[in-house]
Order: sequence, then structure tokens, then C-alpha cells
Amino acid sequence: MPTEIEILGRISTAMIGEAMRTVTLGYAQEVAGILLTDKPEPPKPGTQVYKTERQRRFVMANIRNGNITVPYVRGRGNKLRGSQSLSQSYRTQLDGDTATLTSSASYAPYVVGDQQAPIHQGRWTTAMQAADRIKQDGTLQTILTKTMEAL
Repeated sequence: MPTEIEILGRISTAMIGEAMRTVTLGYAQEVAGILLTDKPEPPKPGTQVYKTERQRRFVMANIRNGNITVPYVRGRGNKLRGSQSLSQSYRTQLDGDTATLTSSASYAPYVVGDQQAPIHQGRWTTAMQAADRIKQDGTLQTILTKTMEAL
């Protein structure tokens, strides 16, 4: 869907630059909003497939030691060192005309990123899918229109 902008003679180059930054930041914040709200149901029991026998032994040993609780409760982390919360990790930052959405959770690329793990595919929305949805459903056009009307 193409985005059209009618630029009037009364708008300065500086105002256009500021409008671009506003739209770009709004776009990134909308993507973060989708990632925060589109949380799927937990996977069905038995869907976890271990990649290696070593991985399975690690998980089972940590369940026995009480470091991992079963069933896993999303958002509470576990007792393993370095537990992180994906939903609390998103940050949007504007640097010039570029907005960046980052996550401080080290595992984010495997849940919502380009390296999404097979267990999450088709369940968790990736950042790119969220960005495409915002373009397709007209939200980006709305952000752009409101920004331009405010000039």
C-alpha cells in the first residue's frame, strides 16, 4: 500500500524532518505494542522437542533440582541465573531519522526475531510480522496523516 504525502509550501524542511522522526518513532512504538499484546497460549504438553540428549538431561536435572518448575508459568522466570522478562525488555530509541526497537532479553531473537525457534513459529508474532501488520491495517498511514495534519 503506497503512502502519499501532499506537502504544502508552508512546511519547512526542518518541519518535514521532525514529522519524519515522529512517524518513525510512532511506527516503532506500534510494533512494540503488538509484541507486548500478542502473546500466545503456552504450547501443548509434549510439543517440546529436545535438540540433543545433553539438552534433555540439562532440563531434567534442573527440574529435579527445583531450578525449573513444571508447568512453566510465563512471566515469572525461573531460578536459573540470568532470568529475563521479554515483555519488560522492549525499548524504542530515535537516532536521527532512524527508530530502533531493541530488547534486552538475550533470547528475544529466538522468540520474536529473525532467528525464531521452531517451537515459537506460528505462535509468536515476529517484529517483522508486526511491522507488516501495521503497514497493512492502515495504522502507519494514520500515524502519518495525524502527524502531517499537526504541521
